[in-house]
Amino acid sequence: MAEPPHRKPTSFDVARLAGVSRSAVSRAFTPGANIAPETREKVTKAAKKLGYRVNNLARGLQQSHSGIVGLVASRLDTPLRSRQVRLLSEALIRAGFQPMLLTAEQPDDVAGLIDMLLGYSVAGMIITSDTPPRALIEDCGRLQLPVVLINRAGVSDWGDRVVADIDAGGTLALDILQKAGAGRFGCLMPVKETWSVTGRANAFVEAVQGLGRTCRCIQADDQAYGDARRAVVEAGRERMSQIEGLFCSTDLMAFGALDGLRIDLGLRVPQDIQVVGFDDIEQAAWGAYDLTTIRQDLEEQTALAMRLLRERMADMEVPNRTCDQKLAPVFRGTTRPV
Repeated sequence: MAEPPHRKPTSFDVARLAGVSRSAVSRAFTPGANIAPETREKVTKAAKKLGYRVNNLARGLQQSHSGIVGLVASRLDTPLRSRQVRLLSEALIRAGFQPMLLTAEQPDDVAGLIDMLLGYSVAGMIITSDTPPRALIEDCGRLQLPVVLINRAGVSDWGDRVVADIDAGGTLALDILQKAGAGRFGCLMPVKETWSVTGRANAFVEAVQGLGRTCRCIQADDQAYGDARRAVVEAGRERMSQIEGLFCSTDLMAFGALDGLRIDLGLRVPQDIQVVGFDDIEQAAWGAYDLTTIRQDLEEQTALAMRLLRERMADMEVPNRTCDQKLAPVFRGTTRPV
């Protein structure tokens, strides 16, 4: 009896064409599985010839996980987050996983997205969005599901973390401004709090207060360029003139501050006021901004997150780990030469 037309190829078809067992086909498409390179090549060639694709959701019903890794992120319209998600997605694909991106723009969204991911038998999660609820992370622990939190607070006894040291970030910003000759300080921070951005701003304020000085705080509604520019303009020329060194808790906020200072208030940077940002996104080096900032290395961040994820997959019993990212000053034109 003839086979029906347009039948989708199966793993049995691939095994028959490659001259291997069906289990070899399964191992060839399973990340980290033990298979000889020659066998993997035979399977890959046969699958390509037949147009075979692994049904990862079906595999998730048969095995402990689907090979999907959930990426929970927010603020994809910002340069930092879009690059962070791209690097993580590329690293997961190279490692043989399928990234599933879910965006959470509000803290309340995170719980629902994580709960949804659990229904897909995911192999793990990487969370860059607002701190997830403790109960959900503990559920992941009970399910033995690897979770990596990037620049998020530790909320549970489960979950590995990659963090840019918020205390070090605040003190480093103050050190840059002091060495550049600033003596009166200000900090531009968002009213809407997050663990990392608010944390580094608070660390800067505390470091200034540790010198016995007052830090003038300027609050923007959120982290967007427009929010930052509006906050600086509303603070006014007189108040901003009283600040010699301004720390902006993200580069994007620093761009808004710089345009507010120069264009709207008519202040000179760095002659009248010096500005330091945080992140070192690509646009910080553009001639229009030439921003002195603090760099967190996203390539290193990605490599650390992937290492923690794969090590947790290999051994669920290892204690929770926190990897601190090194921060580095990047000197450009918004501060005076040291």
